[in-house]
Amino acid sequence: MHSHAPREKEPCFEQCPVLIRETLDLIAAKWTVPIFFALQSASGPVRYAELQRRLGDITPKELAKHLRNFETAGLVERTVHPTVPPRVEYALTELGESLLPSLQTLADWAIRFGAVVAENKMSNERSAPVRLIKAAGIK
Repeated sequence: MHSHAPREKEPCFEQCPVLIRETLDLIAAKWTVPIFFALQSASGPVRYAELQRRLGDITPKELAKHLRNFETAGLVERTVHPTVPPRVEYALTELGESLLPSLQTLADWAIRFGAVVAENKMSNERSAPVRLIKAAGIK
């Protein structure tokens, strides 16, 4: 017989969906994994121009936006050296480095199954149904 007593909520029940969504909003962008891997592969802090060279096609505006977001979240550290012109370097923080294993796992999954997912999407795409919307007052 089934009990109708309310189930005890798991500790993460209410907060986790919000935290996961906020985390995905931060890291799910096209350039996140390449930026993190470029910073990880460097032997130390990386200057902006070098980071942009390592990434290739990213626009300066896009790179700056991502670096600002990562810095605000505490994932990347920005260091400005008092030289003329100022030398600005970027490096992953300890918090940013803690994300690398998850990003690597995601990258490994994409390498293993990405072609299958792309093939499934192509074979299962259907055109959106056409809906006719009557204008107000027309019968």
